[in-house]
Amino acid sequence: MTRQRLPRLVLRTLAVLIAVAAAIDPVMTVTRPAARSVVLASLASADVADVESAVRSALPAADVSLRRATNGRLPCLPGEPCLMVADGSVDVDIPTDLDGPVSLITMSAAAGPNVAVQAVIAPAMHHAAGSGTARVVMTGTGMQGRRTDVRISDGAATVGSVSHEWAAGGEAAVDVPWWPLGEGARSLRVTAVPFDGEQSTADNAVEVGVNVASIRAQVLVFDARPSWASTFVRRAIEDDARFRVDHRVGLGPALAAGTPGARLDRRSLEAASVVIVGSPESVTAGDVTLLEQFARTRGGTLILLPDRAPGGASARLFQGRWTEHLEATASPAGSLRASETLRLLSPTPFDTVLAAVKGAAVVVLSPAGNGRIVVSGALDAWRYRDADGGAFDRFWRSLVLESAAAGVPLRLEFASAIARPGAEVPLVVRHRRMDEAVASSIAGTVTCGAQAARALRLWPAGGDGVFTGRVIVDGDGPCEVRVTIEGGPSAVAGIAVTNGATQGAGAVMSKLEREARRTGGVVVPAGDAAAISTALVMPAPDQPEPVHPMRSPWWMFPFVTCLGVEWWLRRRGGVR
Repeated sequence: MTRQRLPRLVLRTLAVLIAVAAAIDPVMTVTRPAARSVVLASLASADVADVESAVRSALPAADVSLRRATNGRLPCLPGEPCLMVADGSVDVDIPTDLDGPVSLITMSAAAGPNVAVQAVIAPAMHHAAGSGTARVVMTGTGMQGRRTDVRISDGAATVGSVSHEWAAGGEAAVDVPWWPLGEGARSLRVTAVPFDGEQSTADNAVEVGVNVASIRAQVLVFDARPSWASTFVRRAIEDDARFRVDHRVGLGPALAAGTPGARLDRRSLEAASVVIVGSPESVTAGDVTLLEQFARTRGGTLILLPDRAPGGASARLFQGRWTEHLEATASPAGSLRASETLRLLSPTPFDTVLAAVKGAAVVVLSPAGNGRIVVSGALDAWRYRDADGGAFDRFWRSLVLESAAAGVPLRLEFASAIARPGAEVPLVVRHRRMDEAVASSIAGTVTCGAQAARALRLWPAGGDGVFTGRVIVDGDGPCEVRVTIEGGPSAVAGIAVTNGATQGAGAVMSKLEREARRTGGVVVPAGDAAAISTALVMPAPDQPEPVHPMRSPWWMFPFVTCLGVEWWLRRRGGVR
């Protein structure tokens, strides 16, 4: 009996301990390798099956899931290891909340004839009454002797086209004229029309945003005494519907002519975007002070049309040293022609030479505080205004229009004139006035598509009259931004909305490479399996995991065994 009691006691004790432990349910922490899951984000128009197979081979222990980008966003969530495979045909925004590295696998185009649109350069602001020009930069492979048709479309309508003959491969820049269909924020699609046998058509189109407006640029022409140069420049822009021209010319000590209300005073200078001064050597010291304030503080564009070398009070408006030259015959000065010229001896790196005669700067744009000063040293260019099919008029219209866009009193600057639905576009508002001491009270609204207008929050950006904000593109149609200064000017501009590519393939790939390296990821080619395996095979970090050992159903086996054996020993010993 004694020999059977001890085994029975042990078995009973073990069964009780198992039952008590199951009731307590203790918790233990163990460290195990984390399960490896990888997201392969497809940013390519071509098939990525080969790349997916290479990644699965390089990461045999990982769960690789293929996702495609939608709505211009990277299809990876925070905490997910993310691999992008891209060929430059799909542009996405990289979320800022990703807390891990994002690597890039680059796909190269197949060998063969191909044309890719790399960039489109077009002014963000355009007037509805005039034609525009967009510069299209393309690269061609195997295109010798071929022709590429470049078209600009606004919706379903073609608004511009040109053909380019490829003398050789490489890069080509083509200027495409186009005509606006309507006002507001317009999305222009620039397409290099694919040809038969082209290797890839995904990189043939880029969309750009353009703001088309009918507001006329405000120009003030002031002559202290009659000037032939300013007279014919004024006539060139007066005939253009894009300008509203006020002028005043002094005819004597107390006699002047011009449009009603046109004066060289603070009120006129506040409203004007461009001021053209003929015979500046005749203006008074007080006028020079106002003109300096207009350019340096107000931020406008001042165009000087002198009749002779700088002198008098206006000499301080001229940057550098100018010398007068007279020739027997007229020489080309850019688009102009002149026989009598003023030449700037030593332009600075900050000066922009708009026209030159025999290598000497004649028409020069110089920065001046917030604005700019343009000096035209082509003194008698007006004599040859009928030469070259009206080049004189075209030169001055183009220069004054660009100057007016830069010199408006209230200017809206978007980080991009085109965006995808859901994007946030930074905005900068610049209010320039004659007196910096006056604070600006500003208000703004945003209207996207058919939605109701909502308030736009603008914040001072440190500089006087400079404000920043962010426009959320939350509609299918273009977003119109309207900003008003209390008791001052107002401005309207817009952001076009698109789901297409807004950058060329080369620019997209450069952006993705920068983003990958910024996040700590790597950039590897798709065809190099060794590079993919060595660069992307990273051990998964160990993670702590809580474990409840007594919840295992296998504990029922020792529990029942102990009780059964103990019962059998009791029965064998005659104990009930």
